[in-house]
Amino acid sequence: MSTVHSKTKIAGRFLVAAGFLALTLTGCGASGVAQTGTVTPSEAGDSADAAPDSSADPALAEPAGCPATAESMPAGAVSAEIADVDGDGENDTEWYDETTSPFTFGITMASGATLALADDLAGPGRHSGWTAALHNGVVVTVLDDSRSATLHAIVDCEFVTPIGVDARPYTFDMQNTHHNGTGVGCLEVDGGLELNGLQVTQNRDDSYSLMATGITVSPDGLAAINGYTAVSDALPQDDPRVAEAQTSSCGDAPVVSTSGR
Repeated sequence: MSTVHSKTKIAGRFLVAAGFLALTLTGCGASGVAQTGTVTPSEAGDSADAAPDSSADPALAEPAGCPATAESMPAGAVSAEIADVDGDGENDTEWYDETTSPFTFGITMASGATLALADDLAGPGRHSGWTAALHNGVVVTVLDDSRSATLHAIVDCEFVTPIGVDARPYTFDMQNTHHNGTGVGCLEVDGGLELNGLQVTQNRDDSYSLMATGITVSPDGLAAINGYTAVSDALPQDDPRVAEAQTSSCGDAPVVSTSGR
């Protein structure tokens, strides 16, 4: 699949956290460092000054969700409500801002956190993006300009860019320019959704062949690798799979787009 330059943090730099989040988005707090030592009964006793045990009372536990940021969704951005991506159980909001150069895709969470991602795709038309959680718990975002698409993951409340086997940011071909793809989609598998690279080609008898390649994004968001490939032959032109294989979408996940102007 083709590659494009990306200004997002490459997963190896801040570690990804997590990797669509570990990628499991179960919360974005910093982890503590365990201290060694022995506590005697007299030291641990029932002192009134002892700190409360948050593990014994869920109400005292540190809340899930990404910490609030000073940034917020820009006024006028195109937005859509999406499923929870940071583990606090509340729906979040994805958006596209075309007043910036390059365009900016972002997610504003119910917690007050806002994550922003520069869209480095150069296509002159409409740019689109969507976010969804995959079956392995990884939360991914895919941006496209109808010519190619870039893959990102949300880990520890940051956007990171998975690297492919070619040691470059993993990208998709949307127009079969390099003869390896026409779209991006998701397939229902046990446990949820699987990311797929799609390629549809016209046969000599005017039917179509569709090839879907499963893509695994590592739980830490550092890597994306191709897996099995499934092929469907002799599809009629009006088969919905033919049209879907020439777009970027993931099940019922909302898609936000710029105006294309």
